[in-house]
Amino acid sequence: LVFSAFADTASYLYNELGPDLAKSVSVESGLVSGKDTPKATIKLDIPDFQEVLSSFSPRSKERPDLAGKAELDVLFATDCVSEGQNLQDCDCVINYDIHWNPVRIIQRFGRVDRIGSKNTAVKLVNFWPDIDLNEYINLTGRVKDRMQAVNIAGTGHDNPLAEGDDVAFRDEPLGRMMNGEIVEMESLKTGV
Repeated sequence: LVFSAFADTASYLYNELGPDLAKSVSVESGLVSGKDTPKATIKLDIPDFQEVLSSFSPRSKERPDLAGKAELDVLFATDCVSEGQNLQDCDCVINYDIHWNPVRIIQRFGRVDRIGSKNTAVKLVNFWPDIDLNEYINLTGRVKDRMQAVNIAGTGHDNPLAEGDDVAFRDEPLGRMMNGEIVEMESLKTGV
């Protein structure tokens, strides 16, 4: 499941990769976005939004005619499928571009990391901007800082951007607050 925040980017990826993947390695793909008509490299009975999703994740979508129907291996999508969709047949989510809102990243991952998944593991791959662009907009730092803020407000676990399950980033500021010190969040070198 390849996510892009932009319909034009998702369409570009599908158009550039979909036909070649189908022809060269028999990997079928589809496209859903809020802008373009849904597309697929396989023949669909009704080429609409639900049919593409059902072809990508037929078991979780409870498609009745599983036998003999072609399935999609890759789905290029915008955030139009980041909420309210069961796509747990999939075992890998790729964020082609990182959304500025960390909750959106969690929602994207939540489409496949769901109860009822038959997968033993689900992978999350994030593509970060080129270093020069990232220095310009500081997207990586801002998203990671927001994700840490979400963790502080919650349990401190399940951060899909963290490497490991370490919440030690908040020990030092919390210790200082427990001693009555007012901690300026902006002054912390490790983010929030």
